[in-house]
Amino acid sequence: MKQLYLIFILAALFSCRSGDSIDNSSKPITLEIKDSIRVDYLGNLNVFDFDPESGLYLGIDHDVNSILLFDENGKSQHQYVLQKDGPNAISWLQGKSFLEGKVTIMDSQKGLIQFGNNGEISRRIEMPLEYLHLNGLNFSAYSLGDTYAYIRPERDLSDYSNTTAFYQRIYTSPILETYNPETGEKTNTMSFPPNTIYQDGNYYRWMFPTVEKRYGKWYLYFLAERKYYVYEEKGNELLYSKTVDLTISDAVDMIGVPIETPELINQQQEPNIFGRIEGLYPLSNHIVVIYTKGVEKEISAQYNPEKMEEWMDFINGIPRYAAILDKNDSLIQKDIELPKGLLFNGVYNNKDEIIVLKNQEYFGEEEKVTFYKLKVDK
Repeated sequence: MKQLYLIFILAALFSCRSGDSIDNSSKPITLEIKDSIRVDYLGNLNVFDFDPESGLYLGIDHDVNSILLFDENGKSQHQYVLQKDGPNAISWLQGKSFLEGKVTIMDSQKGLIQFGNNGEISRRIEMPLEYLHLNGLNFSAYSLGDTYAYIRPERDLSDYSNTTAFYQRIYTSPILETYNPETGEKTNTMSFPPNTIYQDGNYYRWMFPTVEKRYGKWYLYFLAERKYYVYEEKGNELLYSKTVDLTISDAVDMIGVPIETPELINQQQEPNIFGRIEGLYPLSNHIVVIYTKGVEKEISAQYNPEKMEEWMDFINGIPRYAAILDKNDSLIQKDIELPKGLLFNGVYNNKDEIIVLKNQEYFGEEEKVTFYKLKVDK
């Protein structure tokens, strides 16, 4: 039944209309599945970036540390496995993306590392070491002026024993660190935005900041919120510009605990499945934001997290929605319900097609990995 459902979606070039549209025209804006890419690969492959110069997608199978660069036809152009031992060993792939046309990772211990098409290390960007990334990374680094910018790691753990002071510092510190490889200078930028949930005196776990960049604008969102922040480039600095709140009134909020007692967050009796942003795509003429509204505790309490298969079916079945804004961040339409079983990872190509993974846990294992292309249409 699930396969028939998906076939129906593709045959109809799935298109949803929102009940909360700002556009009063007779033909509302839509988000459609336009095409797909089938990659001949057996394994847990996902896509992490697209390089417009080569036209290749960066696919990674974390289970085996395998890198696969594939084209629009799903054909593998380069494939290699990262070394776990020896002088070229990789500790942990934290951030991964293209940087200046090369596959680049932020290693958990060795800084930024770039690779050639055969898997050889072509460059080590010797950023200052002795760091710890507490948050997940959605990219390795971006170019910013004459520096590289990446999610700021923790370098000072002196107040870690005082958890209140530690989290208060994290919830107010700049988001990015920059490094100039020519001078060795290291600075911080992208100041913590104003009026976030993290400033209300409660603890909301790690922030997991996600940063996207395009056309001189940088976009930031956090795990516990359904709004994003826009920054403008000025030399090697990123200056806060504005906050864009999706205002999803029927969404479930993350439950925090007093920042003085962060351990209480792990003692909650019922799962807190909150609404959150799962992807932001700064396309040429639109901003597309993918989000969930979460699940009320009365519903989530009916499922047992210890029954893994049942629990994952429930989680994978939570509705995902899209909001479409213009390039000036004015809302056009929101609450566009999307088909279930799609995994969003922030990747889009030079045709403004959003690349999403067909979730094999939801639809069942297949011989090939499938990625769908979604596109904004009127």
